[in-house]
Amino acid sequence: MNEKAMAENQIGGSNSEQLPQFFKFYMPAHCSTQLRIPPAFVKYFKEYLPLKFVLVTSAKKSWEVDMNKVDDDVYFKRGWEEFVQDNSLEFGDFLIFYYNGGSKFYVSVYGNNNCLKEIEAANNQSGKQPTLIQLGNETNRTGETKRISVEDIDLSFEITLQQSYITRGYIHMPNAFSDRVKKYRPIAKLQHSGRTWDVKVVHDGERYKFTQGWKLFVTENCVAIEDVCCFKMIDIKPKFYLLDVSFSREI
Repeated sequence: MNEKAMAENQIGGSNSEQLPQFFKFYMPAHCSTQLRIPPAFVKYFKEYLPLKFVLVTSAKKSWEVDMNKVDDDVYFKRGWEEFVQDNSLEFGDFLIFYYNGGSKFYVSVYGNNNCLKEIEAANNQSGKQPTLIQLGNETNRTGETKRISVEDIDLSFEITLQQSYITRGYIHMPNAFSDRVKKYRPIAKLQHSGRTWDVKVVHDGERYKFTQGWKLFVTENCVAIEDVCCFKMIDIKPKFYLLDVSFSREI
């Protein structure tokens, strides 16, 4: 059975080509605790973004995951780690997400042997109706972020590098991340490949931003436009933050 036929069988016989879809290679360093939805895919949510989705695999098992919107980025968040564990996801696994236009994704998971993975796991679907938040301008986006509990957000965040983030010489941390950190430190030590760069952290209203030292960090690590930068807080010292930084490229 080819991939198209398997996808059609998984979603109950409907034509998979008619469903919006995206794919991801599973990389634990970047998506073990949350999964970023490609920005180009967000248009399929139309005017409203459900706060919860149900992920259904070919084994007819389902998991409820929360959607988390941070500025312009949208993630599968709480519940995603359980999906990862229950499906024994490993580095290099290939996932295809088919969106039904409502609050459900059908997911095909292929292992490193290029075959569809069949994992027995508990059914975690709650059956609750999804809550919706409206997508809109910057003011609305700020309100949406505040409606999502920061307790659901771990001390990590991802940013897709844009040209302006280099030319202006600074970059903002997402609101939700700043809210969760709470303790202000003037310096962030960014670790990557055995080296450490000191970057100044500045208050900007209710947000924090990396300023002096940020451009040097990007330049010396040869980070390209559209690379995804994943920041994970390792420790909060009396005078600085310690963050591990890794990079990946959208496929």
